[in-house]
Amino acid sequence: MKTIIMTGGTSGLGQATAHQVQVMPGIRFILGGRQTRWPLELSSLSSVRQFCEHVLDALGGTKIDALILNAGLSFPLQANTVDGHETTFAVNHLAHYLLLRLLAPALAPQAIVVITTSNTHDPQFSPVAPFSTIDARQLAHLKLETGPTADLAFASGFRAYATSKLCNLLTARAFAAMPQTRAAGVRVIAYNPGFIPGTGLGRNLPTGALPNSTPHLAEAARLHAGQVLADLALGHIVPPAGHLYASLVRGQVTWPAPSELARRDDVAQQLWRDSAQLVGLGIGWAAQEDPLQSNAIISAHKTL
Repeated sequence: MKTIIMTGGTSGLGQATAHQVQVMPGIRFILGGRQTRWPLELSSLSSVRQFCEHVLDALGGTKIDALILNAGLSFPLQANTVDGHETTFAVNHLAHYLLLRLLAPALAPQAIVVITTSNTHDPQFSPVAPFSTIDARQLAHLKLETGPTADLAFASGFRAYATSKLCNLLTARAFAAMPQTRAAGVRVIAYNPGFIPGTGLGRNLPTGALPNSTPHLAEAARLHAGQVLADLALGHIVPPAGHLYASLVRGQVTWPAPSELARRDDVAQQLWRDSAQLVGLGIGWAAQEDPLQSNAIISAHKTL
Protein backbone atom coordinates (compact mmCIF):
# COMPACT_ATOMS: atom_id res chain seq x y z
CA MET A 1 0.00 0.00 0.00
CA LYS A 2 1.24 3.48 -0.93
CA THR A 3 0.81 6.45 1.39
CA ILE A 4 0.06 9.83 -0.18
CA ILE A 5 -0.31 13.11 1.71
CA MET A 6 -1.85 16.19 0.12
CA THR A 7 -2.79 19.81 0.80
CA GLY A 8 -5.23 21.81 -1.29
CA GLY A 9 -7.50 18.92 -2.19
CA THR A 10 -10.94 20.23 -1.24
CA SER A 11 -11.59 22.53 -4.19
CA GLY A 12 -10.34 23.46 -7.64
CA LEU A 13 -7.93 21.23 -9.50
CA GLY A 14 -6.80 19.73 -6.19
CA GLN A 15 -10.26 18.29 -5.62
CA ALA A 16 -10.01 16.53 -8.98
CA THR A 17 -6.55 15.26 -8.01
CA ALA A 18 -7.78 13.98 -4.66
CA HIS A 19 -10.60 12.08 -6.35
CA GLN A 20 -8.24 10.46 -8.85
CA VAL A 21 -5.81 9.40 -6.13
CA GLN A 22 -8.47 8.08 -3.76
CA VAL A 23 -10.01 5.74 -6.34
CA MET A 24 -6.67 4.09 -7.04
CA PRO A 25 -6.34 0.67 -5.39
CA GLY A 26 -3.76 0.23 -2.66
CA ILE A 27 -3.59 3.92 -1.70
CA ARG A 28 -3.67 5.33 1.83
CA PHE A 29 -4.64 8.95 1.26
CA ILE A 30 -4.25 11.70 3.87
CA LEU A 31 -5.73 15.07 2.98
CA GLY A 32 -4.95 18.03 5.21
CA GLY A 33 -7.37 20.95 5.27
CA ARG A 34 -9.59 23.16 7.38
CA GLN A 35 -12.58 20.81 7.20
CA THR A 36 -11.05 17.39 6.68
CA ARG A 37 -10.41 14.42 8.91
CA TRP A 38 -6.85 15.70 9.21
CA PRO A 39 -7.16 19.34 10.37
CA LEU A 40 -4.62 21.70 8.84
CA GLU A 41 -4.68 25.50 8.84
CA LEU A 42 -1.83 26.69 6.65
CA SER A 43 -2.00 30.23 8.02
CA SER A 44 -0.75 28.88 11.36
CA LEU A 45 2.70 27.35 11.74
CA SER A 46 1.51 25.74 14.96
CA SER A 47 -1.28 23.99 13.03
CA VAL A 48 1.27 22.76 10.46
CA ARG A 49 3.38 21.27 13.25
CA GLN A 50 0.34 19.64 14.86
CA PHE A 51 -0.76 18.19 11.53
CA CYS A 52 2.67 16.68 10.87
CA GLU A 53 2.87 15.27 14.39
CA HIS A 54 -0.60 13.74 14.01
CA VAL A 55 0.26 12.23 10.63
CA LEU A 56 3.59 10.78 11.73
CA ASP A 57 2.04 9.28 14.86
CA ALA A 58 -0.74 7.70 12.77
CA LEU A 59 1.73 6.31 10.25
CA GLY A 60 3.76 4.68 13.00
CA GLY A 61 6.91 4.40 10.92
CA THR A 62 5.19 3.76 7.58
CA LYS A 63 6.96 5.76 4.91
CA ILE A 64 5.36 8.42 2.69
CA ASP A 65 5.38 7.58 -1.01
CA ALA A 66 4.11 10.90 -2.34
CA LEU A 67 3.69 14.38 -0.95
CA ILE A 68 1.46 16.79 -2.90
CA LEU A 69 1.81 20.41 -1.77
CA ASN A 70 -0.95 22.05 -3.76
CA ALA A 71 -2.82 24.57 -1.59
CA GLY A 72 -2.59 28.22 -2.59
CA LEU A 73 -4.35 31.55 -2.28
CA SER A 74 -4.00 35.22 -3.17
CA PHE A 75 -4.93 38.23 -1.04
CA PRO A 76 -5.21 41.58 -2.85
CA LEU A 77 -5.15 43.53 0.41
CA GLN A 78 -2.90 43.49 3.44
CA ALA A 79 -3.55 40.49 5.68
CA ASN A 80 -1.32 38.83 8.25
CA THR A 81 -1.41 35.37 9.78
CA VAL A 82 -1.53 34.56 13.49
CA ASP A 83 2.27 34.37 13.32
CA GLY A 84 2.44 37.95 12.01
CA HIS A 85 3.49 36.97 8.48
CA GLU A 86 2.02 38.33 5.23
CA THR A 87 -0.70 35.81 4.38
CA THR A 88 0.05 34.96 0.74
CA PHE A 89 3.74 34.29 1.45
CA ALA A 90 2.94 32.46 4.69
CA VAL A 91 0.34 30.09 3.25
CA ASN A 92 1.76 29.48 -0.23
CA HIS A 93 5.41 29.18 0.73
CA LEU A 94 6.29 29.18 4.42
CA ALA A 95 3.69 26.66 5.62
CA HIS A 96 4.54 24.25 2.80
CA TYR A 97 8.25 24.70 3.44
CA LEU A 98 7.71 23.72 7.08
CA LEU A 99 5.48 20.81 6.10
CA LEU A 100 8.14 19.53 3.68
CA ARG A 101 10.87 19.88 6.29
CA LEU A 102 8.92 18.03 8.98
CA LEU A 103 7.82 15.18 6.71
CA ALA A 104 11.02 14.79 4.67
CA PRO A 105 12.60 12.24 7.07
CA ALA A 106 9.53 10.02 6.58
CA LEU A 107 9.74 9.99 2.78
CA ALA A 108 10.22 6.54 1.27
CA PRO A 109 13.09 5.80 -1.11
CA GLN A 110 12.03 6.91 -4.61
CA ALA A 111 9.21 8.98 -3.11
CA ILE A 112 7.68 11.79 -5.17
CA VAL A 113 7.23 15.38 -4.00
CA VAL A 114 5.10 17.69 -6.14
CA ILE A 115 4.85 21.39 -5.31
CA THR A 116 2.31 23.42 -7.27
CA THR A 117 3.84 26.60 -8.67
CA SER A 118 2.70 28.96 -11.42
CA ASN A 119 3.97 30.43 -14.66
CA THR A 120 3.32 33.82 -13.06
CA HIS A 121 6.73 33.32 -11.43
CA ASP A 122 8.28 34.23 -14.80
CA PRO A 123 8.34 37.93 -15.78
CA GLN A 124 8.60 36.90 -19.43
CA PHE A 125 5.15 35.35 -19.09
CA SER A 126 3.33 37.46 -16.52
CA PRO A 127 2.72 41.22 -16.89
CA VAL A 128 2.56 41.42 -13.07
CA ALA A 129 5.99 40.02 -12.28
CA PRO A 130 7.37 38.80 -8.95
CA PHE A 131 9.49 41.13 -6.87
CA SER A 132 13.00 41.46 -8.24
CA THR A 133 14.68 40.12 -5.10
CA ILE A 134 13.77 37.18 -2.91
CA ASP A 135 14.34 37.88 0.77
CA ALA A 136 12.19 35.61 2.93
CA ARG A 137 12.40 37.85 5.97
CA GLN A 138 11.24 40.88 3.98
CA LEU A 139 8.49 38.90 2.25
CA ALA A 140 7.24 37.58 5.57
CA HIS A 141 6.66 41.17 6.74
CA LEU A 142 5.69 42.65 3.40
CA LYS A 143 3.35 45.64 3.40
CA LEU A 144 1.21 45.53 0.28
CA GLU A 145 0.64 48.77 -1.56
CA THR A 146 -2.65 50.56 -1.22
CA GLY A 147 -4.04 53.45 -3.17
CA PRO A 148 -7.11 55.22 -4.51
CA THR A 149 -7.90 52.46 -7.01
CA ALA A 150 -8.52 48.72 -6.70
CA ASP A 151 -6.07 48.14 -9.55
CA LEU A 152 -3.09 49.26 -7.46
CA ALA A 153 -3.99 46.96 -4.59
CA PHE A 154 -4.63 44.08 -6.99
CA ALA A 155 -1.27 44.54 -8.70
CA SER A 156 0.56 44.55 -5.37
CA GLY A 157 -1.33 41.49 -4.13
CA PHE A 158 -0.78 39.62 -7.36
CA ARG A 159 2.94 40.40 -7.24
CA ALA A 160 2.98 38.84 -3.77
CA TYR A 161 1.22 35.78 -5.21
CA ALA A 162 3.65 35.50 -8.15
CA THR A 163 6.57 35.84 -5.74
CA SER A 164 5.21 33.09 -3.50
CA LYS A 165 4.97 30.81 -6.54
CA LEU A 166 8.59 31.65 -7.37
CA CYS A 167 9.44 30.64 -3.80
CA ASN A 168 7.67 27.30 -4.38
CA LEU A 169 9.84 26.64 -7.41
CA LEU A 170 13.03 27.68 -5.63
CA THR A 171 12.13 25.42 -2.69
CA ALA A 172 11.64 22.50 -5.08
CA ARG A 173 15.06 23.15 -6.62
CA ALA A 174 16.78 23.51 -3.26
CA PHE A 175 15.25 20.32 -1.90
CA ALA A 176 15.99 18.37 -5.09
CA ALA A 177 19.65 19.38 -4.92
CA MET A 178 20.23 18.20 -1.36
CA PRO A 179 22.48 15.15 -0.94
CA GLN A 180 19.91 13.19 1.09
CA THR A 181 17.19 13.81 -1.48
CA ARG A 182 19.38 12.55 -4.30
CA ALA A 183 20.71 9.61 -2.28
CA ALA A 184 17.16 8.48 -1.51
CA GLY A 185 16.14 8.83 -5.14
CA VAL A 186 13.33 11.22 -4.22
CA ARG A 187 11.75 12.80 -7.31
CA VAL A 188 10.87 16.48 -6.93
CA ILE A 189 8.53 18.25 -9.34
CA ALA A 190 7.31 21.86 -9.47
CA TYR A 191 4.00 21.84 -11.35
CA ASN A 192 2.42 24.78 -13.17
CA PRO A 193 -1.19 23.89 -14.03
CA GLY A 194 -1.81 27.21 -15.80
CA PHE A 195 -4.76 29.47 -15.10
CA ILE A 196 -8.00 27.62 -14.42
CA PRO A 197 -11.14 29.81 -14.29
CA GLY A 198 -13.64 29.28 -11.52
CA THR A 199 -11.32 27.71 -8.96
CA GLY A 200 -10.99 28.86 -5.37
CA LEU A 201 -7.64 30.55 -6.01
CA GLY A 202 -9.26 33.84 -6.95
CA ARG A 203 -11.88 33.85 -4.20
CA ASN A 204 -10.20 36.77 -2.44
CA LEU A 205 -9.70 38.83 -5.59
CA PRO A 206 -11.98 41.59 -6.91
CA THR A 207 -14.75 40.60 -9.31
CA GLY A 208 -13.41 40.62 -12.85
CA ALA A 209 -9.76 40.58 -11.77
CA LEU A 210 -9.14 37.28 -13.57
CA PRO A 211 -10.27 36.23 -17.06
CA ASN A 212 -13.52 34.33 -17.41
CA SER A 213 -14.39 31.20 -19.35
CA THR A 214 -17.49 29.18 -20.05
CA PRO A 215 -18.44 26.78 -17.23
CA HIS A 216 -17.90 23.80 -19.52
CA LEU A 217 -14.38 24.82 -20.55
CA ALA A 218 -13.45 25.80 -17.00
CA GLU A 219 -14.57 22.42 -15.65
CA ALA A 220 -12.71 20.55 -18.38
CA ALA A 221 -9.53 22.52 -17.59
CA ARG A 222 -9.91 21.85 -13.86
CA LEU A 223 -10.36 18.11 -14.34
CA HIS A 224 -7.47 17.82 -16.77
CA ALA A 225 -5.08 19.84 -14.61
CA GLY A 226 -6.08 17.74 -11.61
CA GLN A 227 -5.52 14.52 -13.52
CA VAL A 228 -2.04 15.66 -14.54
CA LEU A 229 -1.18 16.49 -10.93
CA ALA A 230 -2.34 13.03 -9.89
CA ASP A 231 -0.31 11.41 -12.67
CA LEU A 232 2.81 13.30 -11.59
CA ALA A 233 2.37 12.26 -7.95
CA LEU A 234 1.64 8.63 -8.84
CA GLY A 235 4.67 8.42 -11.14
CA HIS A 236 2.63 7.97 -14.30
CA ILE A 237 4.35 11.03 -15.81
CA VAL A 238 8.13 11.00 -15.45
CA PRO A 239 10.27 14.13 -15.91
CA PRO A 240 13.04 14.08 -18.52
CA ALA A 241 16.49 13.82 -16.99
CA GLY A 242 17.65 17.14 -15.56
CA HIS A 243 14.20 18.76 -15.38
CA LEU A 244 11.77 19.35 -12.55
CA TYR A 245 9.54 22.18 -13.81
CA ALA A 246 6.38 20.73 -15.38
CA SER A 247 4.21 23.27 -17.16
CA LEU A 248 0.77 22.49 -18.56
CA VAL A 249 0.49 24.39 -21.85
CA ARG A 250 -2.64 24.06 -23.99
CA GLY A 251 -3.39 20.78 -22.28
CA GLN A 252 0.07 19.31 -22.84
CA VAL A 253 2.74 18.68 -20.20
CA THR A 254 5.94 20.49 -21.14
CA TRP A 255 9.28 20.74 -19.33
CA PRO A 256 10.65 24.24 -20.01
CA ALA A 257 13.37 26.05 -18.15
CA PRO A 258 11.89 28.23 -15.38
CA SER A 259 12.68 31.93 -15.11
CA GLU A 260 16.25 33.16 -14.83
CA LEU A 261 15.80 34.02 -11.16
CA ALA A 262 14.26 30.60 -10.45
CA ARG A 263 17.39 28.93 -11.87
CA ARG A 264 19.81 30.70 -9.54
CA ASP A 265 21.29 28.28 -7.02
CA ASP A 266 22.39 31.05 -4.66
CA VAL A 267 18.84 32.42 -4.47
CA ALA A 268 17.39 28.94 -3.81
CA GLN A 269 19.94 28.27 -1.08
CA GLN A 270 19.41 31.63 0.62
CA LEU A 271 15.63 31.22 0.55
CA TRP A 272 16.02 27.78 2.14
CA ARG A 273 18.23 29.14 4.92
CA ASP A 274 16.09 32.20 5.61
CA SER A 275 12.89 30.14 5.63
CA ALA A 276 14.49 27.75 8.11
CA GLN A 277 15.14 30.68 10.43
CA LEU A 278 11.56 31.91 10.10
CA VAL A 279 10.16 28.52 11.16
CA GLY A 280 12.83 27.82 13.76
CA LEU A 281 14.68 24.94 12.09
CA GLY A 282 18.21 24.14 10.99
CA ILE A 283 18.99 23.97 7.29
CA GLY A 284 19.59 20.21 6.98
CA TRP A 285 17.27 17.63 5.41
CA ALA A 286 16.04 16.37 8.76
CA ALA A 287 14.12 18.97 10.75
CA GLN A 288 16.11 18.35 13.92
CA GLU A 289 19.53 18.94 12.38
CA ASP A 290 21.53 21.76 13.89
CA PRO A 291 22.28 24.51 11.36
CA LEU A 292 25.92 24.63 12.43
CA GLN A 293 26.29 20.90 11.81
CA SER A 294 24.50 20.82 8.44
CA ASN A 295 26.20 21.02 5.09
CA ALA A 296 25.14 23.80 2.75
CA ILE A 297 22.78 22.85 -0.04
CA ILE A 298 24.82 21.79 -3.03
CA SER A 299 24.30 23.03 -6.55
CA ALA A 300 23.06 20.35 -8.91
CA HIS A 301 21.23 19.88 -12.20
CA LYS A 302 21.85 23.33 -13.62
CA THR A 303 19.00 22.91 -16.09
CA LEU A 304 16.38 22.43 -13.36
